[in-house]
Amino acid sequence: MKKSILILCLSFSLSTSAMAEHTHWGYQGDNAPENWGKMADAQTCATGKTQSPIDIFASKTNQKLPKLKFNYRHADIKQIVDNGHSLQFNFGSNSTLTHNNKTYTLVQFHAHEPAEHTINGIRYPLELHFVHQSADHSNLVVAVFVEEGKENSYFEKLSVFKKLAKNGSENTDIIFNPAHLYPQQHKYYRYTGSLTTPPCSEPVIWILFRQPISLSKAEIEEISHYLPKNNNRPIQPLNNRIIENN
Repeated sequence: MKKSILILCLSFSLSTSAMAEHTHWGYQGDNAPENWGKMADAQTCATGKTQSPIDIFASKTNQKLPKLKFNYRHADIKQIVDNGHSLQFNFGSNSTLTHNNKTYTLVQFHAHEPAEHTINGIRYPLELHFVHQSADHSNLVVAVFVEEGKENSYFEKLSVFKKLAKNGSENTDIIFNPAHLYPQQHKYYRYTGSLTTPPCSEPVIWILFRQPISLSKAEIEEISHYLPKNNNRPIQPLNNRIIENN
């Protein structure tokens, strides 16, 4: 497979912007999260009032939260990238999620180690973000918490990433239905937040599955090999937001 070097400055991004091409950010030293708001075009990281991640707690139960409608049957991962901020899996444009009568296209998923969100102060060893975007460019992210346990046979469909060169990419053609990786129970938390990387854009609808999935210790370590140390943004103020759950 053809290998190339990709510079994607938004591990959460849906496209590479001019800001992303010129702004250097990271998780340590002068480029760490506490300094993101000082960067050009990333002031929202410091001034935003609905920033992510947050500590999740059951503040409101809403039995009427809409059911998630997945149309991932033909989901196809076209590229795997070590972009310097995360390990990212880019999809073709043929898979969607419908939420609240609005359709979002699945764009990519990537990993954070340890998890960015916490549950009543408890942090999982890994968190996967499945990034979706609608026709009006609004964003929805499905977050999946990962706990250490048995090897995940479905995740092993992506084992080609283990041969990925550091800071490199692989063009792929892997049929991969995220619904088969998601937890069996689809109960979730929902809140309005932001991207967790520069430019920390608002708003973003966050859907966080309450039930974690399991990966083996070896699988978690293999993913971590491609992640910067602690590539998780610190917890942000809730600012009176309501966290719904069903």
